[in-house]
Amino acid sequence: MALNNIDTKLKQTEMDAEDSASIRSSLVAKAGQILALIIAFGLVSMISSMLVAERLSGDAEQINRAGALRMQAIRISRAQLLAAYLPDPSDQHTLLNKEINTFESNLKHLFSGGITGAREIESINNQYQTIQTLWLSFKEPKTIQPIKFFDQFVIAIDRLVTLLQLESEKKLGFLRLIQGMGLLSTLLISFIVLVRLNQTIISPLKQLVKVANELGKGHFELKADYQGDDELGVLTDTINQMSQQLQSTYQDYEARVSDKTKALVHSNQSLQVLYHAANNLARNEFHQTDQQIITELEMALGFGKVAIERQTIFNTIENVKMLSTVEIACLNSLKFPLKKPNQLFGSLIWYFPEHENIKDWQKQLLQTLADIVATAIELEQKRNINDRLLIVEERTVIARELHDSLAQSLSYLKVQMSLLTRKMQKNVAKEQITETIEDIKQGLNNAYQQLRELLTTFRLKLDDPSIEKALQGTVAEFSAKCQHPIALDFKLPQDLLSANQEIHVLQIVREALSNIHRHAKSKNAGVILKKENNKVQVNIWDDGHGFIKKTENTQGHFGLDIMKERAKSLNTFIEIQSDNAKGTRVTFEFDHSISKKISKKYQGYL
Repeated sequence: MALNNIDTKLKQTEMDAEDSASIRSSLVAKAGQILALIIAFGLVSMISSMLVAERLSGDAEQINRAGALRMQAIRISRAQLLAAYLPDPSDQHTLLNKEINTFESNLKHLFSGGITGAREIESINNQYQTIQTLWLSFKEPKTIQPIKFFDQFVIAIDRLVTLLQLESEKKLGFLRLIQGMGLLSTLLISFIVLVRLNQTIISPLKQLVKVANELGKGHFELKADYQGDDELGVLTDTINQMSQQLQSTYQDYEARVSDKTKALVHSNQSLQVLYHAANNLARNEFHQTDQQIITELEMALGFGKVAIERQTIFNTIENVKMLSTVEIACLNSLKFPLKKPNQLFGSLIWYFPEHENIKDWQKQLLQTLADIVATAIELEQKRNINDRLLIVEERTVIARELHDSLAQSLSYLKVQMSLLTRKMQKNVAKEQITETIEDIKQGLNNAYQQLRELLTTFRLKLDDPSIEKALQGTVAEFSAKCQHPIALDFKLPQDLLSANQEIHVLQIVREALSNIHRHAKSKNAGVILKKENNKVQVNIWDDGHGFIKKTENTQGHFGLDIMKERAKSLNTFIEIQSDNAKGTRVTFEFDHSISKKISKKYQGYL
């Protein structure tokens, strides 16, 4: 416990000593010391001047009184001369005593008033004693010789006046010396103070201002070199520490900004690679863009080689970009699978040198690109399957159309040829043979016409991406054939239908307009397409003579079956309204958002 108390007291003593030292080294303390020194010198100079001036006070009066003694001596001499001419001795004595008393009074006053201080000076004291001796000798009437006394006394008084003047001048010289020394000391102290101010205040302040300006400009290398225990020393150390901290913080921020900038650059490069890859894969097949994707990926990664391995149907590996065995032996690798649920398409492999450090953004880029490539391969496979299904479906429709049109006509011609052969073998009448031949010719013409229509149907394609343009061309074509106007009322949004749906709709419209051209004998017709209740409605009408529904499946009306087959492909059915002399209306509607389900009977063609 005692040791702890001793340590506490020692620490308190050290703290008090440090506080005392800091107080002594404070600028305020230094300024106070300098001011006290200047005041001390000023006080010493003032006091010295006051003392000298005090000693000078009365010197002029003394000199005047000493000079007055000469006049008084002359008056005594004159009184002696005048007394010699007075008859009455008492008058003589009175006149002479009056002047003597006056002189003696002045002499005593000179001795007691101011000459006393001067008597400390030996020469003045001796001269004063000489004057007293002369005066005592003058008081002896028997020995008085006026002329001789006058000369001696005046000479003695002049000597005293001269000594007093010299002493006064000496005091004045001493006063000037004190004042000069005070002025010189003041100038010297002022010079020393200015030098110290420049060393301890002005120069450090200039350095601090310069450092502050450089700090404001973002330059942290400059440091103030002033060292001291005063406030400026503390301020200098604080600013230097602040500059060091700012420099460290600034460098840290620069490093962070640089890292963030690099991260943003890498993110931008990654986004560009992913965007270009997704864009290219969306417009082209994978095998057409794989090399470009790999090249851009390698540039974004900065080092290493990238290869894509595709899984084949026989579970072998197909290298999209091959690397030599020597290269692979000197490299590390990362593999990212190209997979979707329950399906593996291959791998994306990155070969890189062993000394390289792999960043997280590089792994993320590779993984994201692997997912994009896997999605593109999956979509490509689905498109291929869908295209093959569409081809199978279209082939089935074409087969039905051939069967319902040209095949029936050829069957009819085959029957007529068999009938003609039997008639010729039986040698029937020439008129019957000619009639059969005419039927065959008519059947050939019908078959030829059907063949042309089928060829037109098979060659049908959408040169313009808009179905509206294709319908306008079809309407214009049949308007010229029918030789009367056919109206088109198209009210569907752009890109509402898929390509497959557009083909089926266009084919149904063509078949309906073809029937109008061949059978309706109308004067007006029209085509209406609109959307109601999320369904597409199609209406083809004419004002011709119509037809009887029981003849729908007879020869010449095979187009109705074709339209029905196309309608089935759209998951709908054809509705026909026709009355004699009232025209015909063909209508159907379908849901454009639901794709036609593939029938199981098509799976065998895949």
